[in-house]
Amino acid sequence: MEDLSTQIQDLVNQQSPQVSRAMLVQATAQALGNAAHNATYSQQQHNVLIKTNTAIGANLILSLGAKYAKA
Repeated sequence: MEDLSTQIQDLVNQQSPQVSRAMLVQATAQALGNAAHNATYSQQQHNVLIKTNTAIGANLILSLGAKYAKA
């Protein structure tokens, strides 16, 4: 009959590859999730900049039009 430490060692050796694969899959899923969140955030910030620049440009054009219409 095997002693307890040998049984535990055998169990660890059997379970190790599955646990390692599961941890790798979990880490990969977390990284992909973070990448998706970062891409979404970046796109939102880009859209804010585009809208801001559009508003500033439109106001500039309208103010120039009003300025030259009075002249």
